[in-house]
Amino acid sequence: MRIDQIRVGYAPVPMRSPMRTAIHSTTHTHNALVEISADGVTGQGAALTLAAGQAQAVCRVLEDFAGLLHGTDPRNIRGLAAQLRQRVSLTGQSGISMLALSAIDTALWDLHARAVDLPLYRMLGGSPAALPVYAQPGWLSLSEEELVTEALAVQERGFGHYKMRVGSPDWRHDVERVSRVREALDPATQLMVDANQGWSRVQALAAARALDDLGLFWLEEPVDVDDVAGMARVAATVRTPVAAGESVFGAEGLRPLIEQDAAAVLMPDLQHCGGPTGFLLAAAQAQLAGLPVSNHLFIEVSIHLLAACPNALIVEYMPGWWDDLFHRPPDIRNGTLRPSDDPGIGVRFRDDAEATLSTVG
Repeated sequence: MRIDQIRVGYAPVPMRSPMRTAIHSTTHTHNALVEISADGVTGQGAALTLAAGQAQAVCRVLEDFAGLLHGTDPRNIRGLAAQLRQRVSLTGQSGISMLALSAIDTALWDLHARAVDLPLYRMLGGSPAALPVYAQPGWLSLSEEELVTEALAVQERGFGHYKMRVGSPDWRHDVERVSRVREALDPATQLMVDANQGWSRVQALAAARALDDLGLFWLEEPVDVDDVAGMARVAATVRTPVAAGESVFGAEGLRPLIEQDAAAVLMPDLQHCGGPTGFLLAAAQAQLAGLPVSNHLFIEVSIHLLAACPNALIVEYMPGWWDDLFHRPPDIRNGTLRPSDDPGIGVRFRDDAEATLSTVG
């Protein structure tokens, strides 16, 4: 089996509602797509960015990688991942390079599973059991009334978990918003809070103490991703579990969070840790440390990977971000999701996204 065709494309997708967190604001996802074919079987992968130029930069790296991949055996996934990382050793194995590497790794795993006519989770030895899903976004741009309305709508759709954003300049305002949502939701509905690195260490400690009696499911990224000591300080000060990991690059990026007891839940991001190969390595590190994992975005792929992780806790779902990139949305029922039993990842790019792909190399 040899790779005989690689296609790359750029696909912007409008969000159903504008996004605003403590550090991001946008109206679209900008996606770099890759499709790898060998002996009549095709695998697909994608990288997500929040700016057109960034997605197009990922496409240029994907085109560069194509020259190395042509004619190779696509089943040698870990070997190819090592070669691709070596190719970018001079320019850096994180950032844009890692997004491109991860998209290719995803496409190779999809291709491999489709070649043997198995869903990815089955090829990885995973379970078809349903996992709980939490919905969001709870943007900072929403008024308190809009936020409560959204949270109640999520609860009405059968989700038992909802996540909202904090990280305002005044942490007291955040506490008021969280308290309002917590009071509005049914006691059985779990509430998560994500600061998106928006607080300083002092603000995070004050806010976390004020939120500690609300029984939150977790507090996510209370401080800057590089301030692992600050994250550990918050985690040691409050009862609320701290979740983190989505913003670090490479499976090795999670080590400081584990070693410094900075997080009670680890959240590897598919495109930041090297695709399925890196995600599974990150999850294994967490398992050895006795920590549960959740995903960050990429629900179509991540559900397969979590199904293969004994320490999987919950699945993240961002409505209206990526659904329109694929031919069908995730089949979430009663706030839970099972991995697709179709071969590979189980979803394909929509026809209009496919139309952006061009052969390279």
